[in-house]
Amino acid sequence: MQKQIEKFANSRFIIWLRNLSQKLSQSPSFSTISTGMSSNMGIILIGAIVQILVAIIGIAFKITPDNPIYQLIYMPYKVTMGILALFMTFSLAHKYTQKLKVKSSPVQAGFIAIISYILVAAPIETIQSEAGAISVINIDNLGAKGLFIAIIIGLLSVRITKFAIDKNLVIKMPESVPQGVIEGFNSVIPALLNIIVWYGLTLLISYISKGAFTLSSLITFLLAYPVKYLESTAGMVVILLLAQLFWFFGIHGTSIIMSVVMVPLIAAYTTNSELAAQSLPLVYSAMFLFGANGSVGGAGNTLPIVLMGLKSKSKQIKAVSKASLIPSIFGINEPVVFGFPIMYNPILMIPFLLAPIVYMVFLYLAYHFQLISLPHILVFALLPMGVGGFMNTLDIRNAIMPFVMLPVMWLVWYPFYKIYEKDLIKKEQEMEKLEKENKLKKQL
Repeated sequence: MQKQIEKFANSRFIIWLRNLSQKLSQSPSFSTISTGMSSNMGIILIGAIVQILVAIIGIAFKITPDNPIYQLIYMPYKVTMGILALFMTFSLAHKYTQKLKVKSSPVQAGFIAIISYILVAAPIETIQSEAGAISVINIDNLGAKGLFIAIIIGLLSVRITKFAIDKNLVIKMPESVPQGVIEGFNSVIPALLNIIVWYGLTLLISYISKGAFTLSSLITFLLAYPVKYLESTAGMVVILLLAQLFWFFGIHGTSIIMSVVMVPLIAAYTTNSELAAQSLPLVYSAMFLFGANGSVGGAGNTLPIVLMGLKSKSKQIKAVSKASLIPSIFGINEPVVFGFPIMYNPILMIPFLLAPIVYMVFLYLAYHFQLISLPHILVFALLPMGVGGFMNTLDIRNAIMPFVMLPVMWLVWYPFYKIYEKDLIKKEQEMEKLEKENKLKKQL
């Protein structure tokens, strides 16, 4: 097995992927995306922990989402993962300013990016209530599904700022003025330029669409619209691939695709629920295959690399795997996607795309040969691996299915994981060597 992996690792395809990965890592924009994601790992983990705790408490005490207590204990998630795109926008702009060596405060660049993002993705609106006019902001677009816009604005807003500074479009202050005040005034014109560009774009889209879209919602609509024509067994292959590709490029693929498949998925469950109530045979729907994307550790079935990573010699992989284990068991894989990372990682992209498709084939065969039961109980809840399958069918075979598929998913991930791990270990060793040399130079 090891020899085959070595042979595969030295194939032209993998060498091409390695070269591509290296080029991306050397690019200021792509390396910023990687470091920007990593800097938000603490927030992501807090959100994952809260999700798990809320799910356990909700099941134990039968608390539903419409209960005020549920909303109260869910609040820490809303102010972490619920506005993750805001944090990501700031961290990307902060890091990118440093990468490009822009003569501007990275903190100010982060603030400018946040203002631009809110104007584009979630502009403040005024609504009438019994207490009078209230200004509100829709936080739905500030979470993980807004990451793609966050990446665009986080990077391009810095480019606009750099353009302004390079053209000397700043308010100059005497040298006697404190540095903090100087930085604040230097950011005024770049901030105004960003507001003009981003808010102008938002107003233009809103005007053309008669208020139906913002830039963020327009991109979501354009991505999701073609998917509704793929509601078939063959079409589900395309749907799963699209979901994974969206994730890879920083778009919340599950959220985008779910917005399209939700209606036919609920219809399929409702049909089978009515048949089950009459003790009639259940019917197959291609929508049930959507469960292939995330049954073993979240989108991409990433639990295998978390388990592999627990014994990795790479410090980064081992640390991320330890932090991601419990969330992965509950199907929360943001720590894995952002921590390894899988996003913008050409080597890990292949199994990330392939694993759900392989699982889908086995799931289809299991339904076809009646090895597992067809779903008829609609349960949308955050549950440990296998529990959701049981609750959807009340059949223990469905609960066992993900565990049976775990070794299969392991085989899909293993060769690519080993290649990535080897490259990462080499990079870490080079960095450690460089740090030791720098320490020796300082001592001398």
